[in-house]
Amino acid sequence: EIFLRLPTAADLARASTACVSFRRVVVGHPFLRRFRALHPPPLLGIICGGLTPAQPPHPSAAAAATLADADFSCSFLPPSRDRWCLREVRDGRALFSPALQGTNHNYNPSDLVKEFAVCDPLHHRYLLLPVLPDHLASQVHPPDTVECETFFAPPGDDEDSSFRDFR
Repeated sequence: EIFLRLPTAADLARASTACVSFRRVVVGHPFLRRFRALHPPPLLGIICGGLTPAQPPHPSAAAAATLADADFSCSFLPPSRDRWCLREVRDGRALFSPALQGTNHNYNPSDLVKEFAVCDPLHHRYLLLPVLPDHLASQVHPPDTVECETFFAPPGDDEDSSFRDFR
């Protein structure tokens, strides 16, 4: 209960170095879940054509300044048959899919659901999502693809905390 009242994650990390039993409590999943619920991550900036970092007097301005050289274009993604296009950003992750060329009438609708990548721009990591099987992709109809948008679904309160971890 005392550790939950520490104001920052840095304070929590310092407290966990005091002894082995403190560390065991702090790294436990139930404790971390409760700590994250009480202490949401800081706002470091806004991504709109690049990062606009938080400015003083915002409390996160110092941490945001360290992100000045971060690669938010995710240029480290593997080559795709089409150019990667940013679709959604949430909780420090970015969702990319290929940018399709052409109009509604000259591409295969099942191509919309073939390739997706989830990217962690701060740590230069990405995960290619499994390809949708052809029998499911064939169920996509042209009227549906015109209004199709890809997005991250936020985890609910009852979700396992490992859902939020990047793997």
